[in-house]
Amino acid sequence: MESEIQGCSVLVVGASAGIGRSAAKSFAAAGANVMAVGRREENLRSLADEVALKWCAADITEPNEPARIIAETIREFGGIDILVNVAAVSPMVLLSQASPEALLSVFNSNVVGPSQVCRSALAHLNQNAIVAFVSSETVGRPRRGLVPYGASKAALEELVNGWRVENPEFRFATVRVGATIGTDFGRDFGGDLLGECLNDWIKGGHLSANMMNPGDVGEALAETLAIGFLHPTVELTDFSLRPPGPLADLG
Repeated sequence: MESEIQGCSVLVVGASAGIGRSAAKSFAAAGANVMAVGRREENLRSLADEVALKWCAADITEPNEPARIIAETIREFGGIDILVNVAAVSPMVLLSQASPEALLSVFNSNVVGPSQVCRSALAHLNQNAIVAFVSSETVGRPRRGLVPYGASKAALEELVNGWRVENPEFRFATVRVGATIGTDFGRDFGGDLLGECLNDWIKGGHLSANMMNPGDVGEALAETLAIGFLHPTVELTDFSLRPPGPLADLG
């Protein structure tokens, strides 16, 4: 994708691990000017040791951090061609056990924070810019133990639709990602509830027999957005990245 993305300014939020890290690395390797944002400074430093990019350690749920991220990006690059938000949290909890504080934490990380980054970036998006938000295939297909996560992603998708309606001069994309192993998605999973949920997911036809890896998903995400940037008269409104093959079974 080097010819499509060479010299473009790319901001990747959620780049300290998993899909976001892979996407940032792919953009940078192809010659883009990349600002990688994440909560874990040590992970961003190691990423910068692997490939030439700028980085900014930040928590987008903190009130002033989205504006600071954008200010640092503009200071380095002058504008933004592609903004990708991959950052999210995914606690495993049943609704009957989810406190108000737990629900607010999920929505702050997965909905409010990404939207505030977009809000801060709006005045600095270059012509033909693409703003992409990573969502989940769980939207519309609730899974036991992941309902707060899925609900937050559904809210995120509706916000993306709203950003598109209110700002038609830019392109806004929702990217639904399917089963991927090796990310931080399941870092808070465990205990008896995990076993119960896995059985329930398989019985409900929600779990793929095959899994993607974050390296491939991040590369595919970067390459798809690069192609979209090359064709400014085409809008990538919604697309999915999911593993091929059958669903998992209990056999």
